[in-house]
Amino acid sequence: MYIINNLTSAPLQTQSITLPDSTIVTITLYFVPLQTGWFLTNLTYNSFVLNGLRICNSPNMLLQFQNQIPFGMACYSTNNIEPMQQEDFLSGASQLYILDQTEVREFYTYLQTGSV
Repeated sequence: MYIINNLTSAPLQTQSITLPDSTIVTITLYFVPLQTGWFLTNLTYNSFVLNGLRICNSPNMLLQFQNQIPFGMACYSTNNIEPMQQEDFLSGASQLYILDQTEVREFYTYLQTGSV
């Protein structure tokens, strides 16, 4: 698991993340005040594009795409409260992580069998 650093309280931010195999994932996050939440408005990896996913506490928000991308994305928050404030990533109340392919497979195995 690799933490996504440098997230700020800016309501719109884009980051390029280098994966262990040196490929690049570009994400755009947007805070929507009326929805009181953060959204992944764009995730691009090679030819894979994902638009519009609410960020919520999850061991792998991208599990449904495991056959299309070799990584996952997790969100964990203190007190298990969803990231609903604009400052949540800056303050450390919520953190986003990139999961490698092994972690994605282990989580899927756990969901299927109840053990790793």
